[in-house]
Amino acid sequence: MIVLKILKAVLFYFWQFTYALAQNIIGLIMLAIYKSKGAKSEWYHNALITYIDKKNFGGVSLGIFIFINKKREGDNLHDTKIHEYGHTVQSLILGPLWLFVIAIPSMIWCNTPYFVKMRKEKNVSYYRAYCEGWSNTCGAWATKERFLTTELINRGRYGKPMYPNRSKRKDIKGRRRNK
Repeated sequence: MIVLKILKAVLFYFWQFTYALAQNIIGLIMLAIYKSKGAKSEWYHNALITYIDKKNFGGVSLGIFIFINKKREGDNLHDTKIHEYGHTVQSLILGPLWLFVIAIPSMIWCNTPYFVKMRKEKNVSYYRAYCEGWSNTCGAWATKERFLTTELINRGRYGKPMYPNRSKRKDIKGRRRNK
Protein backbone atom coordinates (compact mmCIF):
# COMPACT_ATOMS: atom_id res chain seq x y z
CA MET A 1 0.00 0.00 0.00
CA ILE A 2 2.81 2.43 0.86
CA VAL A 3 4.53 1.60 -2.44
CA LEU A 4 1.38 2.56 -4.34
CA LYS A 5 1.15 5.86 -2.44
CA ILE A 6 4.79 6.66 -3.24
CA LEU A 7 4.29 5.73 -6.90
CA LYS A 8 1.24 8.01 -7.13
CA ALA A 9 3.23 10.90 -5.61
CA VAL A 10 6.15 10.37 -8.00
CA LEU A 11 3.81 10.32 -11.00
CA PHE A 12 1.96 13.39 -9.68
CA TYR A 13 5.18 15.44 -9.42
CA PHE A 14 6.62 14.09 -12.66
CA TRP A 15 3.46 15.08 -14.53
CA GLN A 16 3.28 18.50 -12.85
CA PHE A 17 6.92 19.31 -13.63
CA THR A 18 6.78 18.15 -17.25
CA TYR A 19 3.31 18.57 -18.72
CA ALA A 20 2.36 21.47 -16.42
CA LEU A 21 5.82 23.03 -16.16
CA ALA A 22 4.89 26.66 -16.96
CA GLN A 23 2.48 27.21 -14.06
CA ASN A 24 4.78 25.35 -11.67
CA ILE A 25 7.73 27.60 -12.55
CA ILE A 26 5.58 30.68 -11.92
CA GLY A 27 4.39 29.13 -8.64
CA LEU A 28 7.95 28.32 -7.57
CA ILE A 29 9.02 31.92 -8.21
CA MET A 30 6.06 33.21 -6.18
CA LEU A 31 6.92 30.73 -3.40
CA ALA A 32 10.50 32.04 -3.26
CA ILE A 33 9.25 35.63 -3.05
CA TYR A 34 6.72 34.96 -0.27
CA LYS A 35 9.08 32.66 1.67
CA SER A 36 11.68 35.45 1.65
CA LYS A 37 9.01 37.58 3.37
CA GLY A 38 8.46 34.93 6.05
CA ALA A 39 5.32 33.23 4.76
CA LYS A 40 4.36 29.91 6.34
CA SER A 41 3.58 26.79 4.29
CA GLU A 42 2.04 23.35 4.75
CA TRP A 43 1.53 20.26 2.59
CA TYR A 44 -1.97 19.39 1.42
CA HIS A 45 -2.53 16.34 -0.82
CA ASN A 46 0.94 16.66 -2.43
CA ALA A 47 0.49 20.40 -3.01
CA LEU A 48 2.23 23.12 -1.01
CA ILE A 49 -0.08 25.73 0.50
CA THR A 50 1.57 29.02 1.40
CA TYR A 51 -0.30 31.57 3.51
CA ILE A 52 0.20 35.14 2.38
CA ASP A 53 -0.89 38.52 3.67
CA LYS A 54 -2.56 40.26 0.77
CA LYS A 55 -5.66 42.44 0.97
CA ASN A 56 -8.73 41.45 -1.11
CA PHE A 57 -7.22 38.08 -1.91
CA GLY A 58 -8.72 34.64 -1.46
CA GLY A 59 -6.36 32.23 -3.12
CA VAL A 60 -4.57 31.16 -6.27
CA SER A 61 -3.14 27.88 -7.50
CA LEU A 62 -0.16 27.53 -9.82
CA GLY A 63 0.51 23.84 -10.36
CA ILE A 64 1.42 22.33 -7.00
CA PHE A 65 1.86 25.77 -5.43
CA ILE A 66 -1.23 27.13 -3.73
CA PHE A 67 -1.36 30.58 -2.14
CA ILE A 68 -4.15 31.43 0.31
CA ASN A 69 -4.89 34.57 2.32
CA LYS A 70 -3.55 33.91 5.81
CA LYS A 71 -6.63 35.56 7.35
CA ARG A 72 -8.92 32.73 6.16
CA GLU A 73 -9.90 30.33 8.89
CA GLY A 74 -12.31 27.59 9.86
CA ASP A 75 -14.79 26.31 7.28
CA ASN A 76 -13.84 29.08 4.84
CA LEU A 77 -10.19 27.99 4.90
CA HIS A 78 -11.18 24.32 4.56
CA ASP A 79 -13.30 25.06 1.47
CA THR A 80 -10.65 27.33 -0.07
CA LYS A 81 -8.08 24.53 0.21
CA ILE A 82 -10.38 22.11 -1.62
CA HIS A 83 -11.24 24.69 -4.30
CA GLU A 84 -7.63 25.70 -4.96
CA TYR A 85 -6.55 22.06 -5.01
CA GLY A 86 -9.16 21.61 -7.73
CA HIS A 87 -7.15 24.06 -9.84
CA THR A 88 -4.09 21.86 -9.18
CA VAL A 89 -6.03 18.90 -10.59
CA GLN A 90 -7.08 21.01 -13.61
CA SER A 91 -3.39 21.74 -14.12
CA LEU A 92 -2.71 17.99 -14.30
CA ILE A 93 -5.48 17.53 -16.85
CA LEU A 94 -4.78 20.51 -19.11
CA GLY A 95 -1.02 20.96 -18.75
CA PRO A 96 0.20 23.93 -20.79
CA LEU A 97 -3.35 24.79 -21.86
CA TRP A 98 -4.28 25.44 -18.21
CA LEU A 99 -2.94 29.00 -18.37
CA PHE A 100 -5.29 29.85 -21.25
CA VAL A 101 -8.31 27.67 -20.40
CA ILE A 102 -8.39 28.21 -16.62
CA ALA A 103 -5.98 30.87 -15.31
CA ILE A 104 -6.75 33.77 -17.65
CA PRO A 105 -10.56 33.31 -17.62
CA SER A 106 -10.43 32.92 -13.82
CA MET A 107 -8.42 36.14 -13.42
CA ILE A 108 -10.85 38.00 -15.67
CA TRP A 109 -13.90 36.60 -13.85
CA CYS A 110 -12.42 37.38 -10.44
CA ASN A 111 -10.92 40.83 -11.01
CA THR A 112 -12.72 42.66 -13.82
CA PRO A 113 -14.91 45.39 -12.29
CA TYR A 114 -17.77 44.53 -14.67
CA PHE A 115 -17.97 40.93 -13.41
CA VAL A 116 -17.42 41.91 -9.77
CA LYS A 117 -20.34 44.35 -10.03
CA MET A 118 -22.53 41.82 -11.88
CA ARG A 119 -21.93 39.13 -9.26
CA LYS A 120 -22.79 41.55 -6.48
CA GLU A 121 -25.85 43.22 -8.06
CA LYS A 122 -27.39 40.08 -9.60
CA ASN A 123 -26.36 37.71 -6.79
CA VAL A 124 -24.40 35.49 -9.20
CA SER A 125 -22.20 32.89 -7.55
CA TYR A 126 -18.47 33.21 -8.10
CA TYR A 127 -18.52 29.48 -8.84
CA ARG A 128 -20.89 29.94 -11.79
CA ALA A 129 -17.91 30.40 -14.10
CA TYR A 130 -16.92 27.08 -15.68
CA CYS A 131 -13.33 27.32 -14.45
CA GLU A 132 -14.40 27.84 -10.82
CA GLY A 133 -17.25 25.33 -10.72
CA TRP A 134 -15.06 22.70 -12.34
CA SER A 135 -12.35 23.43 -9.78
CA ASN A 136 -14.79 22.64 -6.97
CA THR A 137 -15.79 19.38 -8.66
CA CYS A 138 -12.15 18.37 -9.21
CA GLY A 139 -11.10 19.36 -5.70
CA ALA A 140 -13.91 17.47 -3.97
CA TRP A 141 -13.25 14.41 -6.13
CA ALA A 142 -9.46 14.40 -5.61
CA THR A 143 -9.42 15.15 -1.88
CA LYS A 144 -12.53 13.11 -1.00
CA GLU A 145 -13.47 15.99 1.31
CA ARG A 146 -16.85 17.73 1.47
CA PHE A 147 -17.42 21.46 1.36
CA LEU A 148 -18.68 23.01 4.59
CA THR A 149 -19.73 26.60 3.86
CA THR A 150 -23.28 27.40 2.77
CA GLU A 151 -22.12 29.22 -0.39
CA LEU A 152 -20.19 26.23 -1.68
CA ILE A 153 -22.80 23.65 -0.67
CA ASN A 154 -25.66 25.62 -2.25
CA ARG A 155 -23.93 27.26 -5.23
CA GLY A 156 -20.50 25.67 -5.65
CA ARG A 157 -21.16 23.56 -8.74
CA TYR A 158 -21.51 26.11 -11.54
CA GLY A 159 -23.82 28.19 -9.34
CA LYS A 160 -25.94 25.16 -8.38
CA PRO A 161 -25.83 22.84 -5.35
CA MET A 162 -22.68 20.74 -4.98
CA TYR A 163 -24.65 17.73 -3.77
CA PRO A 164 -27.95 18.06 -5.70
CA ASN A 165 -29.32 14.55 -5.24
CA ARG A 166 -28.46 14.19 -1.57
CA SER A 167 -32.07 14.28 -0.28
CA LYS A 168 -33.29 11.98 -3.08
CA ARG A 169 -30.90 9.14 -2.27
CA LYS A 170 -32.42 5.90 -1.14
CA ASP A 171 -31.04 3.04 0.87
CA ILE A 172 -30.75 -0.52 -0.38
CA LYS A 173 -34.43 -1.25 0.39
CA GLY A 174 -35.67 1.83 -1.49
CA ARG A 175 -36.29 4.01 1.58
CA ARG A 176 -35.29 7.66 1.63
CA ARG A 177 -32.10 8.36 3.50
CA ASN A 178 -31.95 11.16 6.06
CA LYS A 179 -28.36 12.20 5.37
